[in-house]
Amino acid sequence: MTRFKRLLRSNRGVFSSANAKTTTLLAISALSLMWASALANENIVLSDSEKFPQPEVLKPNVEFWIKVYAINPSDQVLLHDMDHLDVIYEVIDFNDYFSNPDRVNNRTKWKKVDARRDKYKAILLSLANKINSERTLTADEERVKALLRPEMLTPKELRQAARNIRGQLGLKDRFLEGLKRSGMYREKIRQTFKEHGLPIELTYLPHVESEFNHKAYSKVGAAGLWQFTRSTGRLYMKINYDVDERFDPVKATESAAKLLKNNYRLLGSWPLAITAYNHGPNGMRRAKRRHGDNIGEIVQNYTSRSFGFASRNFYSEFLAAKHVVENYQKYFGNINLHEPVDYITFVTDKYYALNSILEAFKLEKEIFKELNPAIRNSVLSGQRRIPKNFYLHIPDRTNLDENALWASISPAEQFNDQLATEWYKVRRGDNLSNIARRLRTSITDLVVYNNLDNAHRIYVGQILRVPQKGEAVTSPEPEKPVLLADASAATEADTPARVSKPPIVIDAPAPKKVDLVKAEIEEPVIFEPSNGLATPEAEAPPPGMLVELAPGGSGGFIYIPSDESPALIPEQNETLPVVAEAIVPVSEWIDVEPEETLGHYAEWLEVSAGKLREINNLAFGEEIRIGQKLHLSFEKVNPHEFQRRRLEFQQSIEEDFFAAWKIEGVREHTVKRGESIWYLTNRMYDLPLWLVAKYNPGKDLQDLHIGDKLNIPNVLERQ
Repeated sequence: MTRFKRLLRSNRGVFSSANAKTTTLLAISALSLMWASALANENIVLSDSEKFPQPEVLKPNVEFWIKVYAINPSDQVLLHDMDHLDVIYEVIDFNDYFSNPDRVNNRTKWKKVDARRDKYKAILLSLANKINSERTLTADEERVKALLRPEMLTPKELRQAARNIRGQLGLKDRFLEGLKRSGMYREKIRQTFKEHGLPIELTYLPHVESEFNHKAYSKVGAAGLWQFTRSTGRLYMKINYDVDERFDPVKATESAAKLLKNNYRLLGSWPLAITAYNHGPNGMRRAKRRHGDNIGEIVQNYTSRSFGFASRNFYSEFLAAKHVVENYQKYFGNINLHEPVDYITFVTDKYYALNSILEAFKLEKEIFKELNPAIRNSVLSGQRRIPKNFYLHIPDRTNLDENALWASISPAEQFNDQLATEWYKVRRGDNLSNIARRLRTSITDLVVYNNLDNAHRIYVGQILRVPQKGEAVTSPEPEKPVLLADASAATEADTPARVSKPPIVIDAPAPKKVDLVKAEIEEPVIFEPSNGLATPEAEAPPPGMLVELAPGGSGGFIYIPSDESPALIPEQNETLPVVAEAIVPVSEWIDVEPEETLGHYAEWLEVSAGKLREINNLAFGEEIRIGQKLHLSFEKVNPHEFQRRRLEFQQSIEEDFFAAWKIEGVREHTVKRGESIWYLTNRMYDLPLWLVAKYNPGKDLQDLHIGDKLNIPNVLERQ
């Protein structure tokens, strides 16, 4: 094994001056004055260039995002109009409501925002009724009217404004932390972009995407410094159950450079290429065909169901982040950047157990995790091996004898293959007793191996790991990532149709029998046990079982055995081999599930996507749909192995999501005219489709009708 390369060996990055203390005091005074003027909507001088033009129509948007990034901290919310960002009704300060906002949960905070939003909605609707009459306006109506643009002062526009009120969390403190964190990879990112011939200003994009946090994970599954989704990321990086290179800042930066370069090649304009980073190149090609290269024209007039608030504002956010970074002293004074990460990289030529590498390289596990963020928990918990051809980072050391290090690993600890994880997908009527019996293992091992809180709580569709004979069973310890505050996505308070009472809390003690209770007006009719667990009325349990909605970070339904017979529990001294019954397809036909693509099936089956298109009579470029039946080819991979790979993929998505987010209750949504599942998940609730599907088993989410009832989980970030 030869040394691959040395990365980022440099001194601490510092934004400072010789007279730092004096400069800081002056900066604080200047900042106070600037804060007041910015909140009064005074103009902010903005930078410009030929590569990154700022059309006049975007100036209010850029100024808005400068306030978000550099003026308003995260204990403030800007209540504003979604279409006209210069219309800010109020800046809500949580310090005015709570003595210590940091100790108050987000749901409680956003109830205050909701109340203020409802107030302004009522004022705007009242204005709509009065605007063309001689009726006297109240003081509040006069004040709000003065905030609006002249073109908004018609009944139609005022009613639209009432629907357009949005709450945006301030991000000043988080932006500052991101600016400090940028020192860890700033020089390497710049070097990579220079090597690709890209403008250096593009390296500011992680401030918009992730606040320069390489551990960031969004609700919809975008990950890492550059917030790649799985579908886009797998075009450039390895993303599987062992490794997710989206979390490796160096690998992700290389991929981001390639993606941006490709966007520019297709679109010929940096504003369009940057917007395509969020919206996708095909969408921006359609926008260009309709409106040309003018990003201002596109933002103002391009309409598409997927060109929503986030895409429409992405270029403005980039310009704002660029301005704040280039003028950081004006907003933050002098700051010290974090130390650059200093390590050397090897490429593994075999599969290795984690402990073998830790022992050979004299590494602590925490240091290994920090330097190798692409390694997933399956490897860290010992269920899988460090894969072959993995870019292994270790601390830079002087006089390192790498050959001796690799030679210290016994040949018996070097492997040519990866460990295969077996899975079981819970079916209706299952309990841990009969699952353990069927798989020739014990309930205890299933509980420990799957980190189950309660042996009596499993749910239909849950994916369980199957302990293998001779394998040391340890409880996985998923790392909690630092969470992303996505400035370009609607916050929780932006979602309409919120329930009028607090959601049902479903983390509760042992289950009790359910009693039917009537819901309040506009609330779902549900079974609500005295312990607070909620059960949909239509979900009948199998014989001998109780049923509940899954608590915490799971989703779906829980079937609770009313009588666990000890006779069904395998004896601890049984030596029968483990049988991994992974529920393989009963035929060569399957139903497409959320997040799955034709490319995934081709990869799991080891055939070409073209072959799958041919046997399913799919045209080139034709997308598959959730619930669609597809014909598969098992000529190279048997059904069991296909399903093992498929369940592994599904499990990796859930593990990543629930390491970052948790479920606190559910709300019921009644489908209204024009609402599709795409609209509900992407625009209204900002949730992954697979999660909503888990809470609505048996429902065809692709064929919704007016009046249909859906269970929508309340998702909160883990603290």
